[in-house]
Amino acid sequence: MKLYSVQVPEFFRASLPGSKDIQLFKGAAGIQVICSIDPTKFGFLKHVSVSKPDQYPTWDELIDIRNQLFPADVDCMMVMPKAADYVNVHENCFHIWQCPAEWGIM
Repeated sequence: MKLYSVQVPEFFRASLPGSKDIQLFKGAAGIQVICSIDPTKFGFLKHVSVSKPDQYPTWDELIDIRNQLFPADVDCMMVMPKAADYVNVHENCFHIWQCPAEWGIM
């Protein structure tokens, strides 16, 4: 699936304080992608949010987007936080995070 870049509204940038290089993309079947470099306790890491208007993105869609937006040599993860930390701002959204290099995953 090809992703098409969309202009990032200023109010949206303001909603992600501390984040850098914020990009918005749209793709087939209504898929929307937000890509940013976000501050974490491990430094700045790439964070990609993937959503569809009426259903969850499929595994194949997630893999395709991961391959387009992250280098091949970077490990990525999807986090499932404990219930007390779970935030659901968008009903059909998944998040892909760059793994911190110091974790030495691979």
